[in-house]
Amino acid sequence: MTATLHNTTEDALRQCEERLRDCEQNLRQQAQWLDQARDAIVVHDLDGTIRYWNLGARRMFGFAPGDAVGRTFEALMGPGAGLPPAAAAELHQQGRWVGQLHCVGAQGQMLTVERHCTLTQAGGAPARILAVNTDVTERRRAEKEIVLLNNVLEQRIRKRTAELEESNEDLRDFAYSLAHDLRAPLASIDGFSAQLERGLSERLDERNRHYLNRVRAGVRLMSDLTDALLALADLSNTQLLHQNIDLSSIAQGIGERLREQEPHRRVALRVDPTPHAQGDVRLLTDVMENLLGNAWKFTSHTPGAAIEFGGQSWPGGACRYYVRDNGAGFDPAYAYKLFGPFQRLHAASEFQGTGIGLAMVRKIVSRHGGRVWADSVPGEGACFYFTLHDADAPRIARDHPAPHPPQPDP
Repeated sequence: MTATLHNTTEDALRQCEERLRDCEQNLRQQAQWLDQARDAIVVHDLDGTIRYWNLGARRMFGFAPGDAVGRTFEALMGPGAGLPPAAAAELHQQGRWVGQLHCVGAQGQMLTVERHCTLTQAGGAPARILAVNTDVTERRRAEKEIVLLNNVLEQRIRKRTAELEESNEDLRDFAYSLAHDLRAPLASIDGFSAQLERGLSERLDERNRHYLNRVRAGVRLMSDLTDALLALADLSNTQLLHQNIDLSSIAQGIGERLREQEPHRRVALRVDPTPHAQGDVRLLTDVMENLLGNAWKFTSHTPGAAIEFGGQSWPGGACRYYVRDNGAGFDPAYAYKLFGPFQRLHAASEFQGTGIGLAMVRKIVSRHGGRVWADSVPGEGACFYFTLHDADAPRIARDHPAPHPPQPDP
């Protein structure tokens, strides 16, 4: 009986020793796995006393396990390395906490770590804390540099914007002064040349009368240019009034007025119903007058002239409007010049104008959040497109080229 009890006790002891060896082997294997991690993995008691310190912690902070185990984060790496009271309270309430802390390494280097803390339990009660630390020092430094660079960039942008606004204001003032100061001498030249023409009408031969007419025509052109400059400068300061506008109705009215001014011309004008626009009715009327006026002008040498206005809704609530004609057209290689002030693609002797109209169209459309562009084939007409409140205008222009020029009604 005694021998049997002795054997049973020895078997139980061997089993315990085997289980203990297995546990120790598992622990050593788990410790080896944890040592492979780049992060600093630390286990400490609820009071902060460190119980486990992996090789990642040694590499990150510079302290050997023998220097760390038995001490607290605060004692080892300064007060910024320990959990603040609010973080400790959150950890005990929710079982987890994540935040950034500041540590002093073994060589005196400052480290910013992101610590993930997990509260472990034993027997249903809090036991120890697993803390996984990731070095974010370089990331924090980079973030600070980005913030600093953004601040510097914003300051430069503000300064550059202020300089541009001042420069634009100076240019507007110059345009106002130039146009205003030119009005008086131009009116004087026109008035005196008119009196001269009347006073010398009996003595002027055909050549001198031609010269005098050329002088007066130049004065009228200069007067028109100064008025156009003033109008263009005014666009930057004009307060927009947003209204619901029927551009087709405006186009119809402009077409009737053009016919009344030149009743001898036979132009097929087609105006399709279009979606209503939102914008300033006075400025958008200027857009329509310039585009339809140009179409009327550039079809003046075209037999069977035809002009068309229409529009189509696009995704996102935008609309693309167009004015199309079968007139003189232009070389598309120079289309980029169309919307600059005083840029002309036709000789003044062929088609009169100030070269300001399309610049005003671009400015007005831009102030309404849209874009304007044109397509053409020389001798086959042109098509001018514009959108309002539409950021996708360049894509629309690229994906949907101008259709064929309109044909006159039979």
